[in-house]
Amino acid sequence: MIHDGIPVDDPKHKHGRFFDVWSRFYRRTLFGLELRRIQRLAIDRLKLVPGQRVLDLGCGPGDGAQWIAGHGAVAVGLDYSQGMLEAAREVAGLGGRLTRGDAGRLPFKDGAFDKVICTNSFHHYPHHLAALKEMRRVLRPGGLLVLVDPRKDHLFGWAAIDLIENAVFGLEEVRIFSVPQWHRMLGEAGFASARVDVGPAWQPVAWAEVFVEATA
Repeated sequence: MIHDGIPVDDPKHKHGRFFDVWSRFYRRTLFGLELRRIQRLAIDRLKLVPGQRVLDLGCGPGDGAQWIAGHGAVAVGLDYSQGMLEAAREVAGLGGRLTRGDAGRLPFKDGAFDKVICTNSFHHYPHHLAALKEMRRVLRPGGLLVLVDPRKDHLFGWAAIDLIENAVFGLEEVRIFSVPQWHRMLGEAGFASARVDVGPAWQPVAWAEVFVEATA
């Protein structure tokens, strides 16, 4: 059976339903507030310039895209979760620049964006290398990707994904990577250069994550 052009047994549907539920209370949880704070840290790394086109991949309820637009950039948000997109459509200023789509097959032309940001959604993508290659494809030459995700070489990052999302919520497709693995994947995806940092030790959630900056 096919739904939205994708077989119903595709893991994207399961993960989409997970985020549909999460969208109902995302902004009302302490963890959600922390994720938003980390998202702001990632956006700061974009070094936004007014007029730049920026893709917020896995845009969730639109907080990051709104922040990007507030800096004068053109923010385009993409998410697979219908619930998250409905929440994002209530955010002032985003309007029609929101679309539902698959990170592994982005519905944009080559070189369509100056910058791409992806915060704490990458581990839910079923085909990680394909998603990175798509991010590289839609960036103009010299464009910047900023990506934040939990890291495997930290106990909290491993526990949050492998124990909670995998074992408790049954999202067995989720996968996170160590810093050396990130360097390898970014090279395989075709990025010209990349920097992979870990978050500051005095911020426990951020310390459990990688902060990637990669140039197309």
